[in-house]
Amino acid sequence: GGHRLALAALSLLPWLVLACRPGVIRATASGASSLADGPTRWLMLPEEIRQAERLESTRDAVRFVEEFWRRRDPDPDEAGNSFAKAFYERVDAADRLYPEGGQRGSLTDRGRALILLGPPPVLRYSQKRVPAWDTGKPGNRPATRSRTLVLEIWGYPVQDLAPPLAARIAEEEPGTTEIALSFAVETRHTYLVEGHRYLEYAVKTSVRPEGR
Repeated sequence: GGHRLALAALSLLPWLVLACRPGVIRATASGASSLADGPTRWLMLPEEIRQAERLESTRDAVRFVEEFWRRRDPDPDEAGNSFAKAFYERVDAADRLYPEGGQRGSLTDRGRALILLGPPPVLRYSQKRVPAWDTGKPGNRPATRSRTLVLEIWGYPVQDLAPPLAARIAEEEPGTTEIALSFAVETRHTYLVEGHRYLEYAVKTSVRPEGR
């Protein structure tokens, strides 16, 4: 049905040939997974997900893929798509740098941040005390204790970000000169605890305004 066709369409995304001229693509769904299982999902807008769910034919799927990247092409009159090229380069880097417990690095929180913002010019570490429950022996009342949480902080000077993203941050948070993403570093897992909004800004501003 339409849902299966949507997944088929989304599975084409990682297989686009990036150096081709606008409007010309070669793609294969062989061995590909759906967008929901791959790093391209970090770029998807909610309306694009809804649109994909309504796809009814292979032709619609191919058109969807072409339009997906066209909207993110900073210079559609030039051959290739520099945004898509940078995306796949960052995916490769994330897979190498941030795998966790058998999961692809590009599907982790740090991988997502690397894909959407690029490598951080500033890297800091800090610690903070956070509450931790100690259940103790059966029948005893749980006790509230604390533990040390290690934070990995990625800093980005706003002036070094992509111009559309920098403009959005200046609009939303006037006077901000650096943004920061904070990740909690656990033994087997690292997860984003602060800075989600900047990744959301990056997704929205990656889409080229119509008419440009």
